[in-house]
Amino acid sequence: MENSGSSNDRNSGKTEYQLTLIDALKKEIEIARRLDPEKLAAEIKKTGFSCQNCGKCCKRAFGDNRVVLTPQEIEKIQKYTDLSKLEVAGPLIPDLSCPEEAEAVEKEDRVAENSSIMPEIDEKKTSEPFRTPELLKEDIDPDGNIHAYGWMLRRKKNGDCVFLEKDTNRCRIYPVRPVLCSTYPFYIEGLKLYTCECEGLGVHISAEESRKLAGSLLSRYISELEDTLAMYEKYEDFERTEKGHEIAKNNLEKGTCIYIVHDSRGITKIID
Repeated sequence: MENSGSSNDRNSGKTEYQLTLIDALKKEIEIARRLDPEKLAAEIKKTGFSCQNCGKCCKRAFGDNRVVLTPQEIEKIQKYTDLSKLEVAGPLIPDLSCPEEAEAVEKEDRVAENSSIMPEIDEKKTSEPFRTPELLKEDIDPDGNIHAYGWMLRRKKNGDCVFLEKDTNRCRIYPVRPVLCSTYPFYIEGLKLYTCECEGLGVHISAEESRKLAGSLLSRYISELEDTLAMYEKYEDFERTEKGHEIAKNNLEKGTCIYIVHDSRGITKIID
């Protein structure tokens, strides 16, 4: 179930700290727009990269594989797949599982696949576990709603991306995959280029591909900053109470999690 809303007066009721964050984001966006894509392309070419089609970046067993989405990316995937918003994306929450658990669940899934035909998208397999409310205590309001700050691609029970084909490591939404995926393993943070761990690093990349990747990466960086800024401007803080924490735990025991997702368009309340 989903219910959306937004705030008109963006900066009303903001704390000094929130206003400082907003101001810092605006300055970073301004500087980011002046970054030289040719210099970025040169760094990428020097590093080198070629995708090895191993699928490890999509699998939880090899690390934190959460893929953050903007509302626009969710809509793009929805249009391509005819899936609902909540089949494509869920609330962005801390990664509560671990690689060892993912490997164990993957073995269970393989056994199940041999005995039955499993659907490509299964809601029971895609809900993120909320097993440790204590970790999210600061994000729970007095009504037991869990506040999340953005969206991420749905994952299977074993933590793998729901759009990853099991046997081929191919992406079912490759033409409309998130920019985070198309620019992996590179990312920009604090105006500097970084890389994630990836087997494709160090492999030759052409100057043309480097420029193309640099352009996408720079566009992603600015888009992410602008999206975060819009979320901060719309954000309204909430009270934290022990009562809300208890309500959230009781909801969990009943198999329900109620989230308030904050994004660049406002807030969305969902029951997961």
